[in-house]
Amino acid sequence: MTDGVSTVGARVPGRSVARRAIVAVGLSVAVVGLNTTAITVATRGVADELGVTLSTLSWIVSAYLLAGAATAMIGGRLGDVIGRTRTFVAGLLVFACGCALAALAPGSTVLIVARVVQGIGAGMLLPATIEVAVAFAAEGRERIGFRWRGIAYSISFGIGPLVGGVLTDYVSWRAIFWLELGVLLIAGVIAVPLLGHVRTRLPRPRTRDVAGGLLLAVVVVATVLWFTKARVWGVVSWPSAVLVVVAGFAALALVLVERGQEDPLLHPSLIRNRFVVGANLATLGSSVAMLGLLYFFSVYAQSAAVLDSTTLGVALTLLPFGLTIIAFSLLSRWLAGRLGYLGPVVVGLGAAVVGFALLSRVGPGTTREQILFPLALCGVGGGIANAGLLSPAVLSLPRWRLDEAAGLVSLTRFFGSAIAVAIGTATYLSASMGPVPAELPPTIIDEKVAVGGTAYQRAVTALAADLRAPFEAAARAQASSGFARTMLITAIGLGLVTVAAAILLRPGPDDAQPAGPSQSDSGVASRGPEKGTATGAPPSAAEA
Repeated sequence: MTDGVSTVGARVPGRSVARRAIVAVGLSVAVVGLNTTAITVATRGVADELGVTLSTLSWIVSAYLLAGAATAMIGGRLGDVIGRTRTFVAGLLVFACGCALAALAPGSTVLIVARVVQGIGAGMLLPATIEVAVAFAAEGRERIGFRWRGIAYSISFGIGPLVGGVLTDYVSWRAIFWLELGVLLIAGVIAVPLLGHVRTRLPRPRTRDVAGGLLLAVVVVATVLWFTKARVWGVVSWPSAVLVVVAGFAALALVLVERGQEDPLLHPSLIRNRFVVGANLATLGSSVAMLGLLYFFSVYAQSAAVLDSTTLGVALTLLPFGLTIIAFSLLSRWLAGRLGYLGPVVVGLGAAVVGFALLSRVGPGTTREQILFPLALCGVGGGIANAGLLSPAVLSLPRWRLDEAAGLVSLTRFFGSAIAVAIGTATYLSASMGPVPAELPPTIIDEKVAVGGTAYQRAVTALAADLRAPFEAAARAQASSGFARTMLITAIGLGLVTVAAAILLRPGPDDAQPAGPSQSDSGVASRGPEKGTATGAPPSAAEA
């Protein structure tokens, strides 16, 4: 039996095969987590070597996220067409090519292209890891595979800044990508033998919704590009208006196309399920908050005007954040078992909101020690939310909807992170490049000064001795103001998302599903087999 061919009664993989699948999945999501977080602390190393501005640096980070968001739904459903395990292996290959290109990039343009390739690979890989983790689990132990996947992701997310700091300071920021390439090759060696194993599944028709995938990608790219460029172009301008019109028409066309599809890329019933919507909304908020914190704290802490921290110093300061992510990700299952799907949202994201509110009070005189407790609170939120939201987002649905649900939650995660970088960059720059004292040149603090140590030192050296102190004070105040304002907007936005998600995830008397992770794998009760609903008549088998 080969991958991509499905028949009823296909043999169930043994425990050794299941273990290999979980190891391959764990290594793969570890690379995704590392790639998302390690590069955020390497910002000044990249800026100093390549001579880039904060806007260009934001594209180096967000190009990966944007490409991942644009392809995640397609990647999730690609398993219907070529097979889940084939999609998994293909994602490993594409991601590995992006890592090699990034490690060898001679300049920012090639690095951004490499990050796009990585994002496409991650858009295939991340939903496929959810599918493979469940599909290859031993009979009756699907949730164990699912849980180990979540733990591996949380650990990599937590230690990513430390790994990035050590490699950037003692080797090079390029070593981050070489490390990722090595881990992906190991995962590939483990994963390739899995191609021949198929197991019985509640199957579904193979989607042919190419138009839906392309339109969804246009909506995602146009939306993020608008958030990124609105500060430069102006909210009310022709370029901004064009992007809004493109995104609006693409969204309208997407709705019309999906209604006419027998098996659409995104069934309307999926976004009518309040548990799925609530979990994805909370995932969006969590992604915005966690990536925004890592990226902009790294820019702030490495600013020569403020803490002037080394990359490793940033990573060590973030250690409470990383450790609490790991620790509380292990508690999310216990919490959800007692408080239902609502628990991770209220406790996890609620703690993060408090942490961001405290971080919004930083000023020029804030010390490193004063930041540790708010960072730990944000880690509590990240750990509980990241590990506790996948169950309602994916496992609350019938098994044959796994591909679609995995693609949607992956899209949400990538899209939220991309939006965080886009909005945060605009907010940070609007404050960190504000008015300077009258005795200084009005353009003395530019984007390179705001992010790079080398550019800052050149600016100081070029000034007369009596102007250096006012310049340093102004740069310090503006960098602190940029970070504080970004954290305040994050706290407000995350608070609103938390309330909305909590309302959607609250248990009701007529819910067909239990509130916690103990529910059966079959998901929510069927509302009928009509076309486009959550259940419909599934086909006879699906391969892993």
